[in-house]
Amino acid sequence: MTFPANASGTRRAAPDILRLGVILLLAGLSPAGIRAAEPVNFSREILPVLSANCFACHGPDEHERKAKLRLDIEAEARREHADGFPVVPGSPEKSTLLARLTTDDPDEVMPPPMAHKTVKPEQIATLRRWIAEGAKWGRHWSFEPLVRPEVPAGAGGIDFLTHQMLAARGLSPAAPASPHTLVRRLSLDLTGLPPEPGAADAFAASPSEEAYARMVDELLASPRFGEHWARMWLDLMRYADTKGYEKDLGRTMWPWRDWVVQAFNADMPLTQFTTEQLAGDLLPGATQDQIIATACHRNTMVNDEGGTDDEEFRQAAVKDRVDSTLQVWMGLTMGCAKCHTHKYDPVSQTEYYQFFALFNQTEDADRYDDSPVLAATVSKDNAAREAFLTQITSLTASAAELEKPRTEALAALEGLWTVPQVEHAEAAAATLTIQPDGSLLAGGPNADRETYAVTLSLPAGTWRSLRLEALPEKQDGQPGVGRNPADPNFVVSELTAGIPGRTGAIPLTNARAGFSQEGWPVAAAIDGKPETGWAVSPRKSERHAAVFDFAVPLELSAPGKLCVTVSQQYGSRLTLLRFRLSVTTATAAQLTLPPAPDALTKAQADLAAARDALKKLDDSRPKVPVMRELAPGSQRVTHLHRRGNFLDPGEPVIPAVPAAFHPFPPGAPLNRLGAAQWLTSPDNPLTPRVWANRIWARLFGAGIVETEEDFGALGSPPSSQALLDWLAAEYRDGGGSLKKLLRTIVLSATYRQRSESTPAQREADPRNVYLSRGARYRLSAETVRDQALAVSGLLSLKMGGPPVMPPQPQGLWRSTYNGQKWVDAEGDDRFRRGLYTYLKRTTPYPAMTAFDGGSGEVCQIRRIRTNTPLQALVTLNDPVYLEAAAALAKRMVLGASEAPGRAAFGLRLALIRPVDANETAPLVKLQRDAETVFAADPQKAASLLTATRAQRPQDFPEPAFAAWIVAASAIINLDEFICRN
Repeated sequence: MTFPANASGTRRAAPDILRLGVILLLAGLSPAGIRAAEPVNFSREILPVLSANCFACHGPDEHERKAKLRLDIEAEARREHADGFPVVPGSPEKSTLLARLTTDDPDEVMPPPMAHKTVKPEQIATLRRWIAEGAKWGRHWSFEPLVRPEVPAGAGGIDFLTHQMLAARGLSPAAPASPHTLVRRLSLDLTGLPPEPGAADAFAASPSEEAYARMVDELLASPRFGEHWARMWLDLMRYADTKGYEKDLGRTMWPWRDWVVQAFNADMPLTQFTTEQLAGDLLPGATQDQIIATACHRNTMVNDEGGTDDEEFRQAAVKDRVDSTLQVWMGLTMGCAKCHTHKYDPVSQTEYYQFFALFNQTEDADRYDDSPVLAATVSKDNAAREAFLTQITSLTASAAELEKPRTEALAALEGLWTVPQVEHAEAAAATLTIQPDGSLLAGGPNADRETYAVTLSLPAGTWRSLRLEALPEKQDGQPGVGRNPADPNFVVSELTAGIPGRTGAIPLTNARAGFSQEGWPVAAAIDGKPETGWAVSPRKSERHAAVFDFAVPLELSAPGKLCVTVSQQYGSRLTLLRFRLSVTTATAAQLTLPPAPDALTKAQADLAAARDALKKLDDSRPKVPVMRELAPGSQRVTHLHRRGNFLDPGEPVIPAVPAAFHPFPPGAPLNRLGAAQWLTSPDNPLTPRVWANRIWARLFGAGIVETEEDFGALGSPPSSQALLDWLAAEYRDGGGSLKKLLRTIVLSATYRQRSESTPAQREADPRNVYLSRGARYRLSAETVRDQALAVSGLLSLKMGGPPVMPPQPQGLWRSTYNGQKWVDAEGDDRFRRGLYTYLKRTTPYPAMTAFDGGSGEVCQIRRIRTNTPLQALVTLNDPVYLEAAAALAKRMVLGASEAPGRAAFGLRLALIRPVDANETAPLVKLQRDAETVFAADPQKAASLLTATRAQRPQDFPEPAFAAWIVAASAIINLDEFICRN
């Protein structure tokens, strides 16, 4: 069954294109001849030659420029210099550029011999022809405005442009892939997991366009989609679960990882995806998710080593953010300009630090505690938290109702106290100021030992008790207790009372707490021992009091005075800041509250328990490092760094973007939010090109621009600029929707081609640059692992949460000053998707790095696929793959009764497509040979079952089952299994 490219019949356009190619060939014009007849394209053919060979000495960098000659600017290249005119339009023979390239004089030839560069004869010929044609100038192709290429009505853009590219080279598209292969390819590409064989069988039975499109939509809607595509973004944003550098301590970044997964699953538009990550905290009314999104750029490393300069590593982090941002969104190697003006692309060193200034105003500063952090409410805890809050609200209301009689009684008791007028107050070191409410406020020096002496004017009466109140924070923000800012405690070591002019102190007795009291007994304040005292740990809203009875009631027939001395001799600068003295004529019995009813006691206990549980839950909330802007009055002045050295600041710079690119959006703020708007501006041609190319590369194994990391002058030219621009326009005009673009690509006939190649195709298009067939390449590290677990039945589909530690070789974690240990996970966590594996920067998970996974230390634009023996050692010996082989063996044994059927069942699970006897026979022989070995040495079988944690079916012989584990291991080591075809 073959498929048209899409419902609009794109494939019908291909014969016309091929006929055009045949006609041109018969006319004697080869595709190369056709291109040769076209005018030289400056961007594609001239600029790369000048960039690679000339711009280092004759380009933008004023510090390295030789002979005052610039060849990157048209006017400069055409004006007269010491030895003539470098470029004379229409006159190659008068152009000194060509003369210097072709001379035999070693003192004159360019590039000079010491540069170890050679301009090839064919490149010189192209330069000569370009000058002869008038030396038409232009900008680098990727900097030009993005214009959607014209495609005939009814033709699919991808297929029309790829077929056009093939026809120009005498090639034709490959036939469609088989239905089973296509289903496996699609599932792996969109979700990173294989399909069930039954799903592939159902599609193969009715492989219609409608069925294919429906399958695409189902895979795009799967929650597995976000997990798979998030991995690309984590590479780009150097995600890891540790800080890096020497200590490489752990930190909590996984809530941001979960945010990325959710954003991809929700198909968040690129503009929103960009804005929330770069500047979510700057959005009005920013939500928790938007603030968590800003952890994107907190993935930068933090150096906790003793003796390091926090400012140095803060600056390094900001530079990393600048470099990563421009490379990820615009494909520019802007980092070159941190030390000098870029030698190849139009970015000066000053412009680098102007862009740096946009990111230089955040609070983070390489601190040990990673501040600022957000205590995130995790979705799984929301229900529990809401339940606690509801319980607390209910218990608070119940306790208040039960306590109402005591509250009313307390108010009545409060009316029994009199606050006398303060006649005089002095302190040994501080200054005491009388406040309108009769309290006293301490100011000035804060001595280690302090004594407050207060003289009160008492009305006539029989005064029986004295009260000292430590008052809470005042309404104007003045702190109330504890003058030591590092410690809110205060300590009263002794309190005495006396009548002025009368010898001896008035004895105090029956010391007791008047309100909620924590700390030492109040009685210690009157025991005469200065080393003890009344201590509390007050909170801002709490009111603490100590009540003392006069041993003999103070009888005053007329107004009199009372002197109270408060000694504070704790020696830790823990002194009262705001306090009040009062007296009462009531007896101790009258001042006593009735006992709390049992119901109130229980309600209060339950309320305290609920609050403690809520606090425990809140304390367990993950603390995510996030971005937060400095207050306007604390903003930094950004300077250029000479030679990139932050210790050698140059002139100050103002926030801006490089002038050679599209303008800053009118009215946009000069901060991270404005930078996000600039990156996603409709006027920016680079961002949609870079993103469309990146997405294409994930489906075809390589980008249309192979150097995904460099869209500048030294980057690879696109294999088809028309195709790239069509995809970029599709992405831009589709609202920056990843799912829309993916759907467009996977529905094309170009994507659905078979990957098998003919000798002619391999000769004409050895690397499949021109898309003459479907892409075939080894799967990514995570997908290789996830697929093995999936076909074995072990894979856990649990989503999100803290990272897990599947088995890895012992003894790898030996970071200096780092006591953290790798503890092999059990249960579901042992078999989570690779996305959730704990990533330590200095010791990344070895099974991932063997398959080219990154360490998270730097932005990884693309993974270069390698093919090494280490990969086979991983899939043959790593515990994860051995356990997967054992689980797959069990499925095979239970899936059929005979050896050929079991082998076929295992191959179907792994490869999805139907298999025949010729394929199962070698597997059956392997199993039988292995069984013979294990039968002769049962201990080997037992050891293998133990090592693989095998669950042997009941009554199935150990040697036979061990042999099926060997066969299953062979299946998950097949080249076809670890490749995407």
